[in-house]
Amino acid sequence: MQGNIIEIVLFIALGVAFAGGLAFLARWAKQDPIRICAYALIAVSFIYVGFALSSENPSGWSAIEMTGVAIFGSFAALSFVASPWFGVVGLALHPLWAIVFHYIGTGSAFTPAPFALADAGFTGALALYAGFLIWRGEQAMAKPVAQAKKGRTK
Repeated sequence: MQGNIIEIVLFIALGVAFAGGLAFLARWAKQDPIRICAYALIAVSFIYVGFALSSENPSGWSAIEMTGVAIFGSFAALSFVASPWFGVVGLALHPLWAIVFHYIGTGSAFTPAPFALADAGFTGALALYAGFLIWRGEQAMAKPVAQAKKGRTK
């Protein structure tokens, strides 16, 4: 059992480290970290589609995973046009999708356990980071895209 706990902590910590790396790269490249976090949410959602394609029932599992892409992609899209908090909500919910469905549940039949754990750490850390930036007002695009365009002068 202790080996399992060590594995769980190790892969979650690895995901957190990747989130830190992404946050660093976004700042270094002078990109909006909130927007990068939303793109990361979409990207990790699509990775599960790839895992589903290698399952025993690729069409069935791919349909389920594409539903996940639609749900989390909607949160990401809403973070661009409505409020960046939608991206935080999507990122905060994604670890539940990773752990409950892909690590513990039926999705574990085709998802590598280390990936599900690392994904939970990655998206959970990005949710905390993005929420902190929004709360502090430190993001490059403090307003959604629709509001930012109204404030521009020609």
